[in-house]
Amino acid sequence: MQNNGEIISFIFGNCRNRTMLSFKIFFQSRKFFAPAFLYSCFSLIFSTWVIYIPFIAENLQITEGKIGGALFFTSLGSLTMLPVSNRLVDRLGVGRQAFFGFVLYSLAVYGMFLAPTYPALCLALFCFGISSSVFAISLNSLTATIEKQAGRNIMTGSHGFWSMGGIIGASTGSFIAGLLNMPFLHITVLVAILIGIQLWLKKEYFHIRTEHYEKKKQSRFPFKPLLAIASISLVIMVSEGAIADWSALYLKKVVVMKGQFLGLGYALFSTGMTLGRFAGDSLSQRFGSWKLLRMAIGTGLIGFTFVLLKIPASTLAGFFIIGLGFSIVVPEVYRLASRIKGIRTADGVSFISATANVGFLTGPVVLGFIAELQSLHLSFMVLMGLVTTAFVMSLLRR
Repeated sequence: MQNNGEIISFIFGNCRNRTMLSFKIFFQSRKFFAPAFLYSCFSLIFSTWVIYIPFIAENLQITEGKIGGALFFTSLGSLTMLPVSNRLVDRLGVGRQAFFGFVLYSLAVYGMFLAPTYPALCLALFCFGISSSVFAISLNSLTATIEKQAGRNIMTGSHGFWSMGGIIGASTGSFIAGLLNMPFLHITVLVAILIGIQLWLKKEYFHIRTEHYEKKKQSRFPFKPLLAIASISLVIMVSEGAIADWSALYLKKVVVMKGQFLGLGYALFSTGMTLGRFAGDSLSQRFGSWKLLRMAIGTGLIGFTFVLLKIPASTLAGFFIIGLGFSIVVPEVYRLASRIKGIRTADGVSFISATANVGFLTGPVVLGFIAELQSLHLSFMVLMGLVTTAFVMSLLRR
């Protein structure tokens, strides 16, 4: 508990100065801002889709369990692309794949809004999972490559741009959705704006390729530590994906909040993510990677305790605290993966990116089935159990 208090105190006590430092790094150079803004574009599209999950469920007259079943096809699509994504990076170049991956991802989101039946929704989500995997792997590989080429640490701050996009998408998106009640128009305007911005910025990263390595036979042993940190990433991303997709329904059905406030859970979660990530590099330097992971996951467990109380104020505070804790985990895992001896940086980052993406897409599926069988509240209790497992795993490492 003392460690958790230390990390929260450190973040809030130093957040302003360290956040300003991170902003200066990105906004003083377009070569850092352009790829980082891709993370915001990623989460803006995703958070807008999340807002409309209750709308789509009501429109198709499907239950929570069927929503979970449909979301399973997103994970299946993502898994399908895992063997292909690395080859695409080598063939297209990581910069080109990041740009075209974003365009593909933006267009794929239309499928869920246009699906007239439940099977069509499943197919649309399968295609959405394919595009998500291609984009996520290329984007994180692009960031790692830029870090190495520029000699600047930008991974955690870049993930902060994802969180910023989540804040904007969940908060303003909920308001726009309620005001317009025109999902197709909403997503079309958003996609047009974001693709237009990336057409302007892509020259900063479009040409970037990962380093070429000759293939050499190597021992499989180095993959053991990679699998260990990937397992932690998987568990955390299961929870993060579940919160993203189901926080609105949790606030509606368990906490019983009004419709205009349903986006606040994910918005506050993203706010915590943003604060933590823009302070993440300093935290890593002060505490070290493994100690920081233990403190961050422990902070997330405190947040889950507040969420499970089912009181509006405590639940919203809990989502914020979870975001604060989880904010550092995945970027720190990427950093650890890039330092494992015997594994080239691109392979380590790609493996973690694939694992995290699968976890992010699998979480909502698990939650949906549990919610159908028992309750959504029990589903969040299961999430807390998974996070506890990740905390124990972090204790077993040095």
